[in-house]
Amino acid sequence: MFKSRPKAQAILQEFGAKVPPNRPARALGAVFLFDFMDHLLRDGFPGDWLDRLVRASDECLAATRFLSTRLDQDTDLSAQDLPSPDAGLECKTGEVYYELWKDFDKMEYYKNTVAILTERLAKNGLSVDGFHRVLDDGCGSGRYTLALKDLGCAHVTGVDISENSIAFATGMNPFGSDVAFRQASVLELPFPDKSFDLVFSNGVLHHTRDTRKGLDEIYRVLKTGGACWLYLYGGKHSFFWDVVDCCRSLLKDVPQTYTTSLMKVLGYSSGRIFHRNDFFYVPIHNRYFVSEIENLLRSVGFKQWRRLRRGVKYDWDEIIHNHPHIDPYIYGEGELRYLLQK
Repeated sequence: MFKSRPKAQAILQEFGAKVPPNRPARALGAVFLFDFMDHLLRDGFPGDWLDRLVRASDECLAATRFLSTRLDQDTDLSAQDLPSPDAGLECKTGEVYYELWKDFDKMEYYKNTVAILTERLAKNGLSVDGFHRVLDDGCGSGRYTLALKDLGCAHVTGVDISENSIAFATGMNPFGSDVAFRQASVLELPFPDKSFDLVFSNGVLHHTRDTRKGLDEIYRVLKTGGACWLYLYGGKHSFFWDVVDCCRSLLKDVPQTYTTSLMKVLGYSSGRIFHRNDFFYVPIHNRYFVSEIENLLRSVGFKQWRRLRRGVKYDWDEIIHNHPHIDPYIYGEGELRYLLQK
């Protein structure tokens, strides 16, 4: 247990209890609370951050009460738990994401993604240039699928469970037959064994019912000697996830479309809306300790891997690298990005 966690959890619990029980207040409360993470980064993670959390919570409550009286309140909230994991939640996850990235402009969708992937690869001494057959495992809108092709992969196939996302990605493809999209589950890939030189699994398996099965499928379709870029949620028991859980509790009866519309009115960009709703509304949010993931990798059959500890400025590991005195509770062990080799 991190020393600062009990106090932070008490502050978040009190905040959640004080937010008025109407839809505008709950949406505003979640959005403003999540913004506190950006404020910590902007201010360089000061040592008095818990005191700042108290002040920010009070300011947030005041703003929430003021603004919520001036926004539409035509829908009453009723107590209702988030749905429990079942066979349909991966499909729901796909549609949550589709509703987010369909509003991206060309710069956010494509050029920014190429720049982000280029920087992440370069800072970790990696390149995807020269890989022949590549799988984007859980491609969503296809933006990383296209970026992989742009950065030198010969043929890239993107799979996703959402039919809408596959249609959207196909319509955005400028590379012709060198890029293909196919509707499929990452837990049941429709490809023969040893089909791909590189599998790119970027923030997908932690949203499924069975991360182990997803890793088994990656191992199966990966050629001997092939590589996998794997990103899973780390930082288990961190302040970040405690904030997310508080926000999810506030929003359990608030529709995603309402929160998205509210953020648009407040002037948030499509990228920032995506980032927040990613954490607010995706049904399954598995988080891991390093030891849990590395034990999983061993059990699947992987014997070689390297943890990738650098990234773009807002990646947790890059933040930790640039702020060595950060309270370890804020991001825990950091994000879990790995290069695996079969």
